[in-house]
Parts: sequence; C-alpha cells; structure tokens
Amino acid sequence: MRHDDIQEILNLKYRYFRHLDLKEFDDLGALLTEDCEAGYDNGNLAFSGRQAIVEFLSASLSDAGIISEHHGHHPEITFLSDDEATGVWYLEDRVLIPAADLEIGGTAFYADTYRRIDGTWLISATGYQRVFEERRSFSTRELQSFANRFAQD
Repeated sequence: MRHDDIQEILNLKYRYFRHLDLKEFDDLGALLTEDCEAGYDNGNLAFSGRQAIVEFLSASLSDAGIISEHHGHHPEITFLSDDEATGVWYLEDRVLIPAADLEIGGTAFYADTYRRIDGTWLISATGYQRVFEERRSFSTRELQSFANRFAQD
C-alpha cells in the first residue's frame, strides 16, 4: 500500500511543477488543501490558504514574458500516519525575464507536508530554503549577483 501512496505523492509534486511552469494556476491550486501554507524564498514570502497562494503565483508568474523552469528530484517521503506524510525535494530552477534582461537560477530544498483527503493526496504545506541563487544578464549571461546559504555575513 505504501508504494502506491508514494507514487501518488510523487505524481502530485510533479504536477505541481508542471502546472507552475505552464502557468496553469487554477490547476495548481486544485493540488493544495484549502488551508495550505506556503513559504517561498526562505520563508520571506509566506501565504496562508489555497486562494492566497494561487493569487501570489499568478501575480508573480502569469506574464507571458516570464518563463520558468522547475525540476524537483531526489524525493524523500516519510509517512506520519496513513493520511499524512512529509517530503523533501531537491529543486533546480530558472526564471527567464528577457524584457528585464534577467535570468534567476539556483537550487533549494523544498519541504512539503501532504494530507490525504477523501482518498486523494494534496499538498498541505510547501516552501523552500535556498542553497544558492544567481542572477545573470539574460543577454550576456554575465553574473550580476550570487548568494548562498553558507556565506558569512
């Protein structure tokens, strides 16, 4: 039984990334519990509730001139009960904004909580902590800034 649950959770997160990059924000919202919590950008951008999360993602990424790429891999799924689990994912992402001559890329670790409601696994909490982030000129690839979690202030 756990194998089927793991596969459902993996597919859930894969759909999250697909809907995010295809700008299908309502479909992405259907993957979240109504009371989902999100903490993006090391928790600096925090949102409570499916509607607030979808509104933020849509406002941030719906512009056709912004292209994103999210790869989640190396999942670590842990079951807390028959209907609740946690997951850690390694993220590699890139956001291209040619009109602003900007490319943002890096890696992070997503930490999720999943809850099974009426037989369907949904994301009940999500967020990531950056390992590194770089900002480059889109046209020249020249590095504009680089930050990592290990740097001393």
